[in-house]
Amino acid sequence: MLTTLVWFLLLFLSILVAFSVHEYAHGRMAYWLGDPTPKYEGRLTLNPLLHLDLVGAVVLFFSLATTGGRVVVGWGKPVQFNSDALRDPIRDGALIAFAGPGSNLVLAILAGVPVKLGLLRALPVAEDALTILTAVNIALFIFNLIPFPPLDGWKILQAFMPRSFAWDMKRFETRAGMIPLLCLMGVIFFFGSYILGPPYAFLMEMLAGRMPLR
Repeated sequence: MLTTLVWFLLLFLSILVAFSVHEYAHGRMAYWLGDPTPKYEGRLTLNPLLHLDLVGAVVLFFSLATTGGRVVVGWGKPVQFNSDALRDPIRDGALIAFAGPGSNLVLAILAGVPVKLGLLRALPVAEDALTILTAVNIALFIFNLIPFPPLDGWKILQAFMPRSFAWDMKRFETRAGMIPLLCLMGVIFFFGSYILGPPYAFLMEMLAGRMPLR
C-alpha cells in the first residue's frame, strides 16, 4: 500500500505525462494535416510546462484524489490550430480533436496491460505507478470525449453532422467560450459518479484489472 505522499506524487507525475502526451498529439496531428501553428507556438514538444493549464490540472488532481476516479474532470492548455490551413476544417478538426484523447487511450493501454497481466507483481511500487498512470489517462480519455463545447468530443461530433450544422456548432463554440464547460462541471460535480464512473470502472478493469489504491 502506498503512503499518501507517494500516492499524490505519482498522481502528479501521471498528470504531467498524460497532459503532455494529450496536447502534443493535438499539435502533431495539426502539423501533419498542414497547419504549422503548433510548431510556431512551440507546442510540438512533450515539455509539460508548455501544455499544462493550471486550473485544469488542479481540477483533475482533486477530482481523482477525492473521489477515487468516480468523478473525472480535467483539461490541458488547448493547442491552437488555424482552420484556414486545413484542407477540410471540419474533418481535419475532428482528427486533431481525437488525437488528444486517442493518445491517452494508447498510453492507458501501454501502462495498464503489464499490470493486467501481472508482470509487475514483484515490483509493487511500479505496479501502483502504472495503475495510477492508467487511471489518469482513462479519466482524460473519457472526459474529453464528452460531446460538449469546448471539449474534443464536440469537435469530433461535428464530423458526423451535416456541414451547415457543423459550422453552426463551430460558431456556437466560439461564442460560448468556457460557459458550457462550467455548466458541465456543475452537472458532473453532482452526477459524475453515475455518468462517468461506470465507463471509468469498466476501462480500468479491462486494461489494468484493478483500481488505483491509496
